[in-house]
Amino acid sequence: MDMSESKAAFQVKTGPVRVSGYAIKLRKAINGVLSDYYKQGKCSSKAINESISDLNKKIYEVIVDKYKVPKEAVTNIVLDFDVEDNKIIVKDILVEIFDKVEMLSKTITEDLKSML
Repeated sequence: MDMSESKAAFQVKTGPVRVSGYAIKLRKAINGVLSDYYKQGKCSSKAINESISDLNKKIYEVIVDKYKVPKEAVTNIVLDFDVEDNKIIVKDILVEIFDKVEMLSKTITEDLKSML
């Protein structure tokens, strides 16, 4: 599904983060977006965090277990979601994987060429 098709209530972005750290970043982003909901009693932070744990487990299974992406690689995750019955309902997800070495090599090469 194209990200533009989804009209979820919430969207979070991890920004570039190592694969080894995406789960913490995604948890913080979701909790940050839902902080007003927690304060208003519209949802339970404990239940939402259990739902986030399930989501992070599924993401890990695909990125690391299935595709063997190294934990040092860089990822950016964009998540569109709603909250229903104290659970995260994913409307759309975009996962970008960047090969850290390739990105750095290209950037360093370009910088050095411009300097030399």
